Amino acid sequence: MNEPIPYEEFCSMDTLWQAFRQARRGKRNKRGTAAFEFSAMEELLILSKSLLQGKIEPDPLKAFLIFEPKKRLIHAPSFRDKVVQHAMTDEVIYDALSPSFSLTTYAAQYGKGTHFGLDMLEHHLRRYFLQKKGADEQARREAGLPYRPMEEWDYADGAVIKGDIYHFFQSIGHDRLKVALAKRFPDRRLQSLMWKYIDVLEEGLALGHQTSHVYAVFFVCSIMHFAAEKLHLPLSGMYMDDWYIICPDKQTAREALALLRKEFADLGLSLNNKTNIFPLQNGIDFCGFHTYLTKTGKVVRKLRRSSIKRMKRRIRKWEVEYAQGKITRKKIMQSYQSWEAHAKHGDTRQLRIEMRNRLEASLRRAEEQRRLAGIGGRSAAA
Repeated sequence: MNEPIPYEEFCSMDTLWQAFRQARRGKRNKRGTAAFEFSAMEELLILSKSLLQGKIEPDPLKAFLIFEPKKRLIHAPSFRDKVVQHAMTDEVIYDALSPSFSLTTYAAQYGKGTHFGLDMLEHHLRRYFLQKKGADEQARREAGLPYRPMEEWDYADGAVIKGDIYHFFQSIGHDRLKVALAKRFPDRRLQSLMWKYIDVLEEGLALGHQTSHVYAVFFVCSIMHFAAEKLHLPLSGMYMDDWYIICPDKQTAREALALLRKEFADLGLSLNNKTNIFPLQNGIDFCGFHTYLTKTGKVVRKLRRSSIKRMKRRIRKWEVEYAQGKITRKKIMQSYQSWEAHAKHGDTRQLRIEMRNRLEASLRRAEEQRRLAGIGGRSAAA
């Protein structure tokens, strides 16, 4: 385990300046960022003094709803608190907690996002197939039998536990989390600061806090360790509240799920009704894609249907807003290209061609409406 930096170094101007630079990236046009930056040195000096004296108190959170990819309540901190969050996460918390994370917990870590999780899932499926195929071929060799013909292969048979934690961030108990963190961060001044930001909500963790995501992964990383080391089911993965475990058969999966429910209960967490056991051949819905293992050992990655439906709705909405002059073509293309870049991580070539054609046809119709309404041509909206 890496030792946290001394509290005085954490409160230093050098640390806070680096945190300020990170916090303002991509947000310099925001009102709160601009106001802080106008007198940044003065603000950071005040912040440093407040941290050293232990007098800092978190500002009220700004609550708002997001609806993509699903409806969620976000509590956003002030810019000053974002600076503190960056300093805590980048200089203290991440380095101390990340060595505890298993390879199969993917969120809130450098270089281990959704696409890393998808690649690991593909690796797990291939490994499962080859292990099963190798064991069968060894048994047939020992029995003096020839290799099994490809049309008789059943190496993709198995079961998968697909789990989802009920109200994950809202269900993390403050007291349990503090007990776990206190063992890693013995400095009482640092503890006091950490507890203030944990307790900013009466229940659970604020989704807008950078520290909350690292705390959440740390809080449940023991589950993946338990699956691999105690249940001997290492072909597993977890991205925040979403997780899977590949099992050789349904009976193993049932027994494992019963034990896992107890492990989650010990953390004060429960699994929602999405949690179930499925045939492995049905594929695994994880990190935005539905990934399948075929009977021949090929892994196929298809974009989640909900993502396709959302993009079709967006295109219809963009057509109306672009025709009315409420959105620019440039902004539409930036948003679409972001979705397209995500879709490229799957076997989606034909889908991307069809969706691009749908978008271009939609924009042509909108441009015709703009021309008839005298709003302006393509160049005026770019």
